[in-house]
Amino acid sequence: MPMGSKLRLALVQLAPQPADRAGNLRLAEALIGSKKADIFVFPHLFSTAAGPEEAARLAEGPDGPTPAFMKALAQKKKAYVLGSYLAENKKGKIKKTKKSETSNSKPFIRFLAFDPNGNVIGVYDAIHLCSIRGEPDHFSAGGKLPFFDLLTFRSGIIDSYDLRFPELAREFALSNGFILFVAGAFKRSERAAWDALLAARAVENQMFCIGCNFASTPEERVGAPADAAAPRPDSSSNCYCGGSAVFAPDGRKLHQAGEGDQVLILDIDPFEVEWNRMSLQYITDAKAAPKRARKRVHESPLDKE
Repeated sequence: MPMGSKLRLALVQLAPQPADRAGNLRLAEALIGSKKADIFVFPHLFSTAAGPEEAARLAEGPDGPTPAFMKALAQKKKAYVLGSYLAENKKGKIKKTKKSETSNSKPFIRFLAFDPNGNVIGVYDAIHLCSIRGEPDHFSAGGKLPFFDLLTFRSGIIDSYDLRFPELAREFALSNGFILFVAGAFKRSERAAWDALLAARAVENQMFCIGCNFASTPEERVGAPADAAAPRPDSSSNCYCGGSAVFAPDGRKLHQAGEGDQVLILDIDPFEVEWNRMSLQYITDAKAAPKRARKRVHESPLDKE
């Protein structure tokens, strides 16, 4: 239980090896070690870093290695644990034609929130899938963003790609959301976007926005020594950039990690959300006028001339 209203966060920023689930879980466990926090947060698909083509092969059931790891960590640390994994889809619809029968059993990118007793208190299947990476061909999309309570503070978690869609964060804020977590997979070429989007989602919704991103590998990092191991083919602008960060409800960057493996630990006061929303009431005003706002978007009279 945190002291007063403070919540201690632990953002587990790691550089996973693709498809090496056992090795990545060992890395996460080693990084965490004896560290203590109220909430442990992991990046996008932290145990597999799986690409779309590997989704079906690496999908797990609800008692698979990754959910089991998160549950055990919650119980051991007496803390909340937030993370994602490739979840089997056993409810996929079967499509029959005269010549074939196929099943739409593509896995979900599923996020779980565990309480300190190891109980699941939140489940979210990523809504937005990246078409340019072929994700709709390999993943099933979710339908809604549920919220859960960390102690008494309404919280939610979204996927890396979801961060680019402001409507999802706004809907959460209008539901009295206090803390939005983002499981990141942003690359070095997207570093400016990562920082800007986290800050924007925080300040435009007057809430905490907390992003936990993949780390880069040692040979990919800026300033790596000349004799470092040969970088991977995608290790320039296409490698992951780290930079896990916490942004306050007024858009201030409270702290940010470097590029490498680390556990970023810091305290936040969720009551800052209430104080900010009382002094600058634009979320309150947004609740009062969403329908009027939608009606203001219409065809210009000039277009008809």
